[in-house]
Amino acid sequence: MQRRELFVWASFFCGVFLSSSWFVASADSLRPNQIAAISLAARQAISQNHIPSVVVEVDRGGKRVFEGAWGQRNLAEQIPANTRTLYQYGSITKQITAMGIFLLAQDGKLSLDDPIGKYLPAFAQKAISIRQVLIHTSGLADFTNLPDYPLKIAPQLATGPEWGLNWAASHLLDFPPGTKAQYSNTGYVVLARIIEKASGQPFDDFLQSRIFALANMRTAYLFQFFPTRQNEAVGYLWWGKEIAAYMAATPAQGAQVNHVVNAPFWNLRQADGAGLLVGDAKALQNWDDALLAGKLLRGKWRALYFSSGVLNDGSPAYAGPENAMKVRPSYCYGGFGKMVIDGHTLYGANGGTFGFTTFTAIVPDLHIAVTTLTNLGEVDNRKLTTPVLDALLER
Repeated sequence: MQRRELFVWASFFCGVFLSSSWFVASADSLRPNQIAAISLAARQAISQNHIPSVVVEVDRGGKRVFEGAWGQRNLAEQIPANTRTLYQYGSITKQITAMGIFLLAQDGKLSLDDPIGKYLPAFAQKAISIRQVLIHTSGLADFTNLPDYPLKIAPQLATGPEWGLNWAASHLLDFPPGTKAQYSNTGYVVLARIIEKASGQPFDDFLQSRIFALANMRTAYLFQFFPTRQNEAVGYLWWGKEIAAYMAATPAQGAQVNHVVNAPFWNLRQADGAGLLVGDAKALQNWDDALLAGKLLRGKWRALYFSSGVLNDGSPAYAGPENAMKVRPSYCYGGFGKMVIDGHTLYGANGGTFGFTTFTAIVPDLHIAVTTLTNLGEVDNRKLTTPVLDALLER
């Protein structure tokens, strides 16, 4: 679950890791220069940014044309990553949660203009619509930004999504709904509960039956505490000065700066619809291919899912300032950001947890889907995604 704006990440000083590598390109795949550029980007992410492992997959027209894995999914045991290694998806989960809302709207079981208080009475006095939650204009404060959250609340096994909901319901809004865009993980926890209320199914069951099955996401899973699944990556942090200060380092966590440590445990059940999914690159690529092929939504619902959100005054719901790519992304109803790069419209998002940083996107006019997965948290993901996208968009 990312803790910063879409496509915008803070940078941290990084060093060197040795990497094993493995990749496959199909006969009708990318050109040699594109393959070389993607492979170089992955290797440099490891050598220059202390990322233990990187996985990259690319589809064109629904067919896999490139898949590669570099580095190690488990540093202590020196276990290499492969293209079926499982990573925490983080905020990429939001796209799937948004799809759940849209499927129910398409079924006539809810309206995007319904107030969230219709389903969650604790929010009845806040006058927030489902539509506003989807595009981060609700004003709901983000419980993951609380100073005590990372090391005091996040590790608690007995604390589920209700904690964040109860906190948000009793907390003042950060701004009047619809007046600005501000990223909120809390909002997507709200949406998961609305899916349960409107569908009559537990959130987990709804995802399995209504989304995973249709999108062929056979290797996507709901977060579980113990044990980890076979071939699941270990999450890490680069313990630089900024992270040490942010995480309020303790001797047990490792006070020595400038080295890799195991990421603090995060009970992602608290993140719920904002970031609880775990899986491999194949599941995300199948998800992206399903979006490109229109397998899940019809007509106006599919068009709206990809539409950029707007504020009450009609201005765009921007996801942040202009970034290094010289574009300004906007929040879409589908739980991702929209950017236009060299005339190509891209829909995608970063995801992040304490130990993982991820990315997936589609470029409809090129029929391309791309996923990058890493097991280092709180890292500037653009150092990997920008050169990968440069190669694919032939910039």
